[in-house]
Amino acid sequence: MAAPELDAASELPANEPLPADLRDALTRSWLEGAVAHLAGVEVLEFDHDWWDGQAHGACLIVRGGRRHRMLRVVETGGEAVVVPFDEKTAKRWLADRRKPRRAELVVPEQRTPAEVVVELDAFDDARRCQTPSCGALLPLGYDGVCPVCGGVGDSELKLTATGARTAGSSISK
Repeated sequence: MAAPELDAASELPANEPLPADLRDALTRSWLEGAVAHLAGVEVLEFDHDWWDGQAHGACLIVRGGRRHRMLRVVETGGEAVVVPFDEKTAKRWLADRRKPRRAELVVPEQRTPAEVVVELDAFDDARRCQTPSCGALLPLGYDGVCPVCGGVGDSELKLTATGARTAGSSISK
């Protein structure tokens, strides 16, 4: 039987889960680092399996801050969050944080030509639309209406805002 592959960084087998004590030590140091900026932080307790009302997770109990109050530091959504020590209040805060939010669907503002960056090697492959408020790249030799803004590139075809052709059009009437 072949020996398991070792991860070069940790000297642990690559496909093996971390031992519980190492996992807890790493989680505790991560949570401690999240509150290290508070004034006079004192770590009181670490609970690797705290029930927050919706999920089990690690919880660090600290005393610190301006008023030297007891606080809980928990991980939710990939972030370390400081919540009040009172379990009921902490659970309420975490539940509110996890509540789905309404998606705000807005139409983004039109980009200005200055916001569009053209790489130097792209000048051989494409050209910019000639309309001042459009920065679309059109293939070389493209003759017609810009598919983005409806403006006219280098062709003689002229369109008004309503799409009607003007007298300078190259298309016969």
